[in-house]
Amino acid sequence: MRAALPRVRTLGPVGAPLGFHLIKDDEFYQFYVAAEARGTGAAAALMADAEATLAAQGVETAWLACAIGNARAARFYEKSGWTLARVEGVPTETSSGLFPLDVWRYEKRLA
Repeated sequence: MRAALPRVRTLGPVGAPLGFHLIKDDEFYQFYVAAEARGTGAAAALMADAEATLAAQGVETAWLACAIGNARAARFYEKSGWTLARVEGVPTETSSGLFPLDVWRYEKRLA
């Protein structure tokens, strides 16, 4: 995460962010909203910023990985115009190396 900090976008006060996102190539790679910020529009603002960032980088179709069974996140992504494309195994970074993890792959055409 330290190496990716220049690409991290946050929402909220310095030192106490309400959420963040991280873009990695054409992937909406990391997305987090603090519990106290849920239902405030923070997630929608971060999503809009991520999509604008991806589009500005020339990404036509973006994707994100959602944990299988995370219905709350899936509803939010679908409400935001993302479509469940398939179940896909993605190499997930762990302290002991990459671990293959099946996820729901969501996609959204931006251009």
